Amino acid sequence: MRPTFRAARLAAALAAVSSLLWSAPPTAAAGAPTASAALGDSYTSGVGAGPYDLAGGLCLRSPRAHAPLWAAAHGVRDFRFPACAGATSDDALRKQVGALDPGVRLFTLTLGGNDVGYSRVMLACSVGLPGTCDGEADRAEAEMDRSLPHRLDAAYHAIAQRAPHARVVVLGYPYLFGAPSCPVPSPPNARRMDAALDHLDAVVADRARAARFTYLDARRTFAGHGACSGAPWINPAGPLFWESYHPNAEGQRGYFRLLSRGI
Repeated sequence: MRPTFRAARLAAALAAVSSLLWSAPPTAAAGAPTASAALGDSYTSGVGAGPYDLAGGLCLRSPRAHAPLWAAAHGVRDFRFPACAGATSDDALRKQVGALDPGVRLFTLTLGGNDVGYSRVMLACSVGLPGTCDGEADRAEAEMDRSLPHRLDAAYHAIAQRAPHARVVVLGYPYLFGAPSCPVPSPPNARRMDAALDHLDAVVADRARAARFTYLDARRTFAGHGACSGAPWINPAGPLFWESYHPNAEGQRGYFRLLSRGI
């Protein structure tokens, strides 16, 4: 999802971002595709997992993200990684699908959150005035129903045209909280944020299946690992707000395991 850099405003209101240790991926497996790719937004690029590839600039691509972990573990010789923080479906069309060709046999993506401005929901529900959380969540859900299906359909069509032999795996977004909730946002706002993600996942799953892509639901995989759980896979709200509410290194490994089971 689209990062925002209002760290100065948020630092006083939000708790420090958690940091977790990362361990190496499993050893390579046989039978991997010779070329794979990972497109989409910050949940694919690895925002929140760090460290970031400085050559990618503000795309904030991390080697701890699930796609490079999968490629390394399965011996993929040609891995393409144009995923970028803040990417919308239009960005994927203009800047990312060019990385695909008929030789790509598998690729993964997360897409949709930035199309509906979900980062505005994050901000309003964390530090906004009373009532702004519900208002922003309602606005985002209206966009999910009104414009997101057409945007995803266009991106998915271009993907299918560029890589006609590939298996396409669309990953859903996990709940950010579950129980227990965090000090920030308030429990009602946390529930509203998770409800909006339910709505988003429903639209993404519907359009992925309509395109005959594989959809993998991340919510069960991440259950019990919300931002303020005993073993969080989601970064809580913190002064580095672009990393807030994104999977940490363990969360990306959760995505890695979901992807490994799903394909």
